[in-house]
Amino acid sequence: MTKKLIIILAHQDDEFCIFNRISHHKNKKDIFIFYMTSGMNKNLQKNKKNYRDIESINVLKKFGINEKNIFFIGRKLSINSNKLYRSMELAFKELFLNINKINGKKIIFTHALEGGHEDHDACNYLAKVVYLKLKSVCTAYQFPAYHGKNLPYIFYKVFSPINENGKILKKNFRFLDRFKFIYFLFFYKSQLKVWLGLYPFIIIKFLFAKTDMLQKLEKKITVRRPHKGMLLYEKRGFCQYSKFRRNILSFLSNVI
Repeated sequence: MTKKLIIILAHQDDEFCIFNRISHHKNKKDIFIFYMTSGMNKNLQKNKKNYRDIESINVLKKFGINEKNIFFIGRKLSINSNKLYRSMELAFKELFLNINKINGKKIIFTHALEGGHEDHDACNYLAKVVYLKLKSVCTAYQFPAYHGKNLPYIFYKVFSPINENGKILKKNFRFLDRFKFIYFLFFYKSQLKVWLGLYPFIIIKFLFAKTDMLQKLEKKITVRRPHKGMLLYEKRGFCQYSKFRRNILSFLSNVI
């Protein structure tokens, strides 16, 4: 029996970071996706559709993932973008409840602790606590999205693991998958303006990189700055690390 893949994401469209692992997994019915924020900056009225949800559902269905295996926790709990670190305990309780209902051995994939986006780093800590508390989780991995380590201003690197997260684990990109992944990027039409800065770098990686790159997620939980210097989300004025750290420490003290 194949192990269940539990993919914990901050926002709708973050699945692009893990396309290769989704594609390689033999039984797509054993893949479960959890989105921890609404992907929006404000709460939608109940009669309004969240187009980011719809876009991600459409892409994931093309991989063969069941819609019933896609959970929009952030939307349910009204946790908006850039605010996950403020609602960690609430998010964790809902996440743990749903993952615990899934039978069988599990592997977790989530965002790397890299200082690119505070919601990404918050997911990393949520995943670590799930890994620590749930015996059915065999192992866990973190994947890079983007970060600004050793770069000036608000420049960033895409799909570039940082040394602080340990040994890099790789899986080859299959030839035809490269083009399929690029094609799927253009299903996220509501975010095209945001994606303009990311698309060229992501497309280059999909075309020319030989492998994806993951790092193991340690079960031991240490609250630390992802890397030396200002983090990308600090440079962008989204959040100060000191505030993020206080919220994470408070969360951990209440759940561990």
